[in-house]
Amino acid sequence: MPHALIVEDDPNSLSGLSAILAADSFSVDTATTLAEARAALTRFIPDVVLVDLNLPDGSGLDLLQHLPAQPPGGALPVIVMTGNATVESAIEGLRHGIWDYLLKPVNIPRLRSLLARIPRPYELTEEVQTLRTTLRQLGRFGPMIGRSGAIQHVYDAIEQLAPTEAAVLISGEAGTGKSVAARTLHEMSRRRKGPFVVFDCRADIAPVIGEGGNRSVESLLLGHERGAFNGAEQREPGLFEQASGGTLYINEIAELPRELQEALLRALDSQTFMRVGGTNQVVTDFRLIASTRKPPRTAIADGSLHEDLGLRLEAASLTLPPLRERSDDPALFAEALVDELNRAANAHGVADSTRLVSPNFIRECLSYDWPGNVRELQERVRRAYQASGDVLDSLRADESGAAGTRDLNGSRVQVTVGTPLADVEEMLIRATLDAVGGTRHRAASLLGISPKTLYNKLQRMRLN
Repeated sequence: MPHALIVEDDPNSLSGLSAILAADSFSVDTATTLAEARAALTRFIPDVVLVDLNLPDGSGLDLLQHLPAQPPGGALPVIVMTGNATVESAIEGLRHGIWDYLLKPVNIPRLRSLLARIPRPYELTEEVQTLRTTLRQLGRFGPMIGRSGAIQHVYDAIEQLAPTEAAVLISGEAGTGKSVAARTLHEMSRRRKGPFVVFDCRADIAPVIGEGGNRSVESLLLGHERGAFNGAEQREPGLFEQASGGTLYINEIAELPRELQEALLRALDSQTFMRVGGTNQVVTDFRLIASTRKPPRTAIADGSLHEDLGLRLEAASLTLPPLRERSDDPALFAEALVDELNRAANAHGVADSTRLVSPNFIRECLSYDWPGNVRELQERVRRAYQASGDVLDSLRADESGAAGTRDLNGSRVQVTVGTPLADVEEMLIRATLDAVGGTRHRAASLLGISPKTLYNKLQRMRLN
């Protein structure tokens, strides 16, 4: 139910306005002075404010500076009521950003027309949910792409986890989009206006170790006090502090040194930590999202992930499916990336035309098993885009001799008339595998069959 604050010193007007708003499904708080209105605003944020221009302790416009600067849904609608509106008062009100004026005695149909345009919280929720459902059907979920059943389960998990404060663990093969999923969680959370701080254990630990021991990884995460070590000339905040009010994303957490995993666990449990060289506890205010290529249980079993930390994170976890298990999502990714490359090329004046993708290009995207997942797809599509003309006809457009021919390195298969078809097929499969160095997914693409079909044929060949 939307909530209204009415600020009016005339008892009859106050009673009548309250009755009208209650009849229009508003809950109502009232005040007769600016002081009472300011006190009310410390208790709640209304959805609309009706305020008399002339109050015993000042002008109704003086209340505007006490209204929340960024309430949910945008600018707070303020309706000013006055018995003697002037051009000057109207200009002053507009300068302060009021929504509308009402002359006294208040025109009830006019008031109800204004109230009908006040967004109801449940209506906004329904609109957002409807929009999200539509976008999911089109294959979009925040910055994530895909409409397969496998990825829809991930979207469901993100919608469930995002509004909470729980630490989250994202697992999945390399290149499945764990960092994108982490950012989506942040952007759908109540902390979305706060920072999104990233620490990549694979990329960020080695450079720090290579600094000659001056600043440790522990200092990078926890911060340090002046004089904590050689070269620490002043206090430096760590990532725990930099992420305050927002989200700390630790990529490949199983590669974080054991002692820092323990420090992270203590910070999660106690909501405090201590800077390197410090003696005072510092309060934490970040949400943790972590990721790992290993299944959590495997990482715990081999000792790379602290058992207590792993169990804590596993309580709110999600697993990203590999691209080969995501139906037609590879084609969606490829088309979206080509659209992005077209926009970038046109924006920089590199190209005046829009490059298109051919049916064969889409077939190759769907038949390839993408061992490197989304990251590999993006790289392959970019290379094909750079090597193609107006139409992207093949993922192998950047490879020498790929376009318009299936001849690789001069390889040929000679067939004698009368050779059984099964033998011809076997010869062609073996020759193709030899030509591509035994890479089955590439051979399957060249032969125009799926990797699974090729695998089945190879199994029959072995049996025979």
